[in-house]
Amino acid sequence: MSEIVMLVLIGGRSAVPTIVGILQFLGEVHRIKFLLCEGEQYLKFQKNIETVIKQEKENIFFNYDTDVISVDPSKFDEVYLAVHHLCKDVKNLKYVNLTSAPQTMSIPVYGYVQENYKDVLIFSVNTDQSQIIPLIFKKPSLPFNKQLTVDNYITLLGINIFKKKKDCGSNIEELAKYISQRIQLQINLISEIRHSSGLGNEIKNTKGIKIDQEKFTRLGNSINDLEDLLQKLEDNLIIHKLEKIDKIFKFQIKTNEAYSFLNGDWLEILVYSLAKKCDFDSIEMGVELDNYRGEIDVFCLNNANAMICECKTGNFESEDIIRLSSKGEKLGGNYCVKLFITTNFEVSDKCKNTAHNNRVVIISGQDLVNLTEILVKEMQAPTYPRR
Repeated sequence: MSEIVMLVLIGGRSAVPTIVGILQFLGEVHRIKFLLCEGEQYLKFQKNIETVIKQEKENIFFNYDTDVISVDPSKFDEVYLAVHHLCKDVKNLKYVNLTSAPQTMSIPVYGYVQENYKDVLIFSVNTDQSQIIPLIFKKPSLPFNKQLTVDNYITLLGINIFKKKKDCGSNIEELAKYISQRIQLQINLISEIRHSSGLGNEIKNTKGIKIDQEKFTRLGNSINDLEDLLQKLEDNLIIHKLEKIDKIFKFQIKTNEAYSFLNGDWLEILVYSLAKKCDFDSIEMGVELDNYRGEIDVFCLNNANAMICECKTGNFESEDIIRLSSKGEKLGGNYCVKLFITTNFEVSDKCKNTAHNNRVVIISGQDLVNLTEILVKEMQAPTYPRR
């Protein structure tokens, strides 16, 4: 059987649609040849695409000397001769990916391929509809059989993942959901933990926490609710050695990670767990990137479209929103949807204006009950359209 070859054109503003098309047929292909628009940007796209291809199929054949050519896409003859040179020894050219290539580049390639290969599938990609569009008369569109992952997407941007958090399990996710339904109780509890232990915002291993029942009721909390929450925290190994002496609750926090959970990580876990119910293609939590300050709390990908979520408990400022916008710029610009999710029920006009000016959607505490629906809506029809 002769070697099966795919020809890939690289142009446009992003490598993402191009790689989606490649992945659909990668299992059948032995070799890939690239025709690029001239420019450093497109050489970077090709390198990043190659990295993703080799992550998915290590034994793909590729040779820089014979399989990559850059051209001026506006020069018909140059493009035609380049594709002839790339394909002169190819007997079984089965796929040609024209996704994102400029029209003046696609036309000579299309003409050459139609003249020289009978059974080739020339196609483009519609990421919004998850479809391969055959550029052949009366041939129906094809559904995607392979979706892009968050890891693939980040690699295509030329960025490496330093680390990411693991799935924490259904019990902790249910605990996070329970806390989300009792936000004020959680806020008061973490405040009292800090007061009792002398902690600030830094995460430390704490010992000998004491909660005064009467002081807690003066904050507007039900003792039954407090007892229920503390018991659930102990059942899930967030705290231990829980006891009540007279009107004082005593307990210890088991680990630094447990304190982090109480101090705000529960919201990140909640958003991650709800995003998993949305049938997105890929979701990651706590993604840290090389040479990149901060982390992406929740990163969602669907039909090659990115959405990032910043999760914030307690007070925040407009600068926090600007930082999220900066992350989004590096991860796709206006093609990356940005959600700022806070437990606060009130958001200042300054923060609202900052969010609007930076194309960031704020989801406040009262909206957490509808968060699953909001995530789906913002992925499919975002408040600030992708463009």
